[in-house]
Amino acid sequence: MLLGAAGLLDGYRATSHWAARDLLPLFGAEPVNDRVVFDRNRVTGAGVTAGMDFGLAIVERLRDQTYAEATQLGAEYAPEPPFNSGTPEAASDEVRAIMDGMFVGFRKDIVAVAGKLKGRSR
Repeated sequence: MLLGAAGLLDGYRATSHWAARDLLPLFGAEPVNDRVVFDRNRVTGAGVTAGMDFGLAIVERLRDQTYAEATQLGAEYAPEPPFNSGTPEAASDEVRAIMDGMFVGFRKDIVAVAGKLKGRSR
């Protein structure tokens, strides 16, 4: 959202945390439901744990896959979550409702920022 607010996602494909991904068009971006999105000279990442994927994808771009794999090993990044509720599609309606409630203020803040920026030259 920060890149979007700065006007750096206008016309770009981008991702974000699932709770705000659908708001990306407010900043001129095309939302993509991927953990990491490279579009020309921009890269965006989704959610909290996608930060690890984001970092590894950057390492691969800057070095190569083998070095990125070594970095993954160094971080001992081999996720095995205890529950299958890590995406809105996998989560139960009850779990999703809890999280939707938690993100109400977050979403309102994003919409407010987008409204303040509308019409400004970026």
